[in-house]
Amino acid sequence: MRFAREMAFYSAYHQEKRNVWVHMIGVPMISFTLFLVLSRFSLFEVSGYSVTASAIFVVTVLAYYFTLDIIFALTATILFGGLYVTAEYLTATMSPSMAWSLFGLGQIVGWGSQFYGHFIFEKSRPALFDNLFQALVSAPLFVVADDYFELGFRKELKVAVQNELKAKGVWKDFSALKQA
Repeated sequence: MRFAREMAFYSAYHQEKRNVWVHMIGVPMISFTLFLVLSRFSLFEVSGYSVTASAIFVVTVLAYYFTLDIIFALTATILFGGLYVTAEYLTATMSPSMAWSLFGLGQIVGWGSQFYGHFIFEKSRPALFDNLFQALVSAPLFVVADDYFELGFRKELKVAVQNELKAKGVWKDFSALKQA
C-alpha cells in the first residue's frame, strides 16, 4: 500500500503523541502563512481571475494527495482549501508589510513549535533534515491522517503504517509515557 509506505517515513519521526499534537497546529500554520505570501504573486489571469503562485501550489499538492489516498485528499481539500481561500482573501485586503509580517511570525511559531516537539518530546531530529519534500509537501496530508487515526478512523491503515515502521526497524514504543 503506497500511502502506508509514504506515511511510514513521516511517522518514523512522529510517534510520540505530544509531538503529533504540536504538528496538528504547526503544519497548518506553516501552510497558511505560506499560502498568504504566495497569494501575493499573480502569475496570469483566466477569465478575469488572477491565478496566483498559491493557487498553482495548492492545486499541484492536492493533485499529488489524490494519488495517495482519496479520503484523506478530500479532507485536505476542504481544510487546506479553506486556508487557501482565506489567504487569498486576506492578501487582497492587507498591506504587503502585514502579509510578510504574518508570514514571518507564522513560520517562526510553526517551525519553532515543531522543532520543540521533536527535540523535547520525540527526542529525535525533524524529518525535514532527511527529506524536505516530505516536510513541506506531504506533512499536511499526514497530519490529516494523524487526525483520522487519533479519532479512531481508518484503523486498518494505521496498522499498515505501524507495520511498515516495524518492518523498517524504526518503531518506537512510547507506551511507558501513557502509564506515567
